[in-house]
Amino acid sequence: MLPIIVEAAIRSMVLVAAVWVGLTLLRITNPHVLMSVWQLVLGTSLVMPFVVGWATFPLPQTPMAFHGLHQIHQMLSSDPPVLLSPSAGPVLPEVGHSIIDWRATCASIYLVVAAFLLLRLLAGSALTWKLARSALPVREDWTADLDVRASARITVPVTFGSMILLPANYVGWDATKRRAVMAHECAHVSRRDFYILLLASINRAIFWFSPLAWWLNSRIAYLAEARSDAAAIADIDDRVRYAEILLAFGATPSRATMSLAMAGTTTVARRVEHILAETIVPKMMTWKTWLAVLACVLPLAALTVGAVAQAPAQTQGSPAQTPANNGSTATHPDSSTKPLPTPDAETLRQRQAEQKKPRHEIQIVPAILDNYVGYYKFGAYRVMTVTRQDDHLFVQFTGQDVTQVYPESPQKFFYKNAPTQISFVTDAQGHATGLVLHQGGLERPAPRIDQAEAQKLQVSFAKRLKGEAPMPGSEAALRGQIDAFEKGQPDFDAMTEGLAAVTRPQVPKIQREFALLGPVQSISFMGVGISGWDIYEAKFTNGISICRILLTPDAKIGGLRFEWGP
Repeated sequence: MLPIIVEAAIRSMVLVAAVWVGLTLLRITNPHVLMSVWQLVLGTSLVMPFVVGWATFPLPQTPMAFHGLHQIHQMLSSDPPVLLSPSAGPVLPEVGHSIIDWRATCASIYLVVAAFLLLRLLAGSALTWKLARSALPVREDWTADLDVRASARITVPVTFGSMILLPANYVGWDATKRRAVMAHECAHVSRRDFYILLLASINRAIFWFSPLAWWLNSRIAYLAEARSDAAAIADIDDRVRYAEILLAFGATPSRATMSLAMAGTTTVARRVEHILAETIVPKMMTWKTWLAVLACVLPLAALTVGAVAQAPAQTQGSPAQTPANNGSTATHPDSSTKPLPTPDAETLRQRQAEQKKPRHEIQIVPAILDNYVGYYKFGAYRVMTVTRQDDHLFVQFTGQDVTQVYPESPQKFFYKNAPTQISFVTDAQGHATGLVLHQGGLERPAPRIDQAEAQKLQVSFAKRLKGEAPMPGSEAALRGQIDAFEKGQPDFDAMTEGLAAVTRPQVPKIQREFALLGPVQSISFMGVGISGWDIYEAKFTNGISICRILLTPDAKIGGLRFEWGP
């Protein structure tokens, strides 16, 4: 949910900024036109979370394009697939991660603040409704069959829904003041300004982290009052007298928390200055003006909803060329079973940077996908199953969900929810003999296996998950690594080459964490994770760490992760 809200907020901000620039350049000051424009923007903002991404409009390649919004969405909303070492099961290289789930924390903070604002809005509406229900009906000739009520608990005329509330001292007003107040409040009722302001407040609560959502709310509230001011001036035909009425009301704030007050203390001074500076009443909108507004705003709204930047597509016959793999894809028929060399630190950084670059989907001949359908072995338990549905390719690790991958070349595919790619290794006839997983700066080969072997591995994995005991030797291996890190001498020989490569750059950070925790007191087995890892809780003098470890069939550590806690 939060990723959708964030993307919708960013797109709404772009729309608000674009409309504001257009209005400024065109020097439009008519409050009727401005209110119509911002109402359309408000409506677009409210529906944005429900329609964003339904339709896409490709834009030229540009640094200011909307492509980054999808990356934000994917980064917030999706977990990356489990990383795999060259010779074993999953490896999570970010061993220095905090135990705090920042994505869940951010979502919780968002929900708490949004719920508070919505509850405050609901409470204000309930209190004002209660005040309105207790007010005395006013039935006079000048009320014109409107729902007008008076209450000693308010000092300023307000509109609540279709109800007009007057202070109890209205009986002492002269005819001009009464006409001005009624003209102002009747304009609010006829234009349903209360409900528009309510929607603007809901929009502000949903996108509370966006400054432009707060600005849009205040702008709509001001324009609602400006339009009603124009109606009152047109009725009494006396700007100075109406300005005096507003100033008198503005001296005391309204007690109705969810309503349209005639003279809010924050806007009355600005409105009076505008009233006295103008010489004519702004013209009402005609159907031609409405068409012009729609013609200008709706295309912008549609563009912000669905705009996606696209780079020039690669040709079907050219594989992706990257510095990480020296411009080549894995095509040698014998390379699928050969472990790729462990990269040095600089190569690892280069590959990580290349793997994080934006990918762009191209069109390929659908028949090619049949060459890749099958099973690919990762380590002692894990299998990647590749399937085809219509003209799309899907992959699934053992124990994980099915994920679609997208072609960036006829042999290389990419995830949209993580900086990860897959290159298929093919023979002379184009049939896959294996694949290479590009992730975390590493390149992990996986040979193709038949269905019988894949089922055998999956059964073994299922038994592993149901087991109540850890892998033989996993606790001893974990204790050995903790002791080695505390001494500042990590045992890289006990790790697979892939794990050692991604661990070396993080050694100083891990050592600092262990130094803060103090000596280890106990290690307790907690169970087997859904990816087949053994999970332990290590208690230290100053805190705890949730430790995950995975051993290969030859007793090497293929996966290691520490999550720090208080």
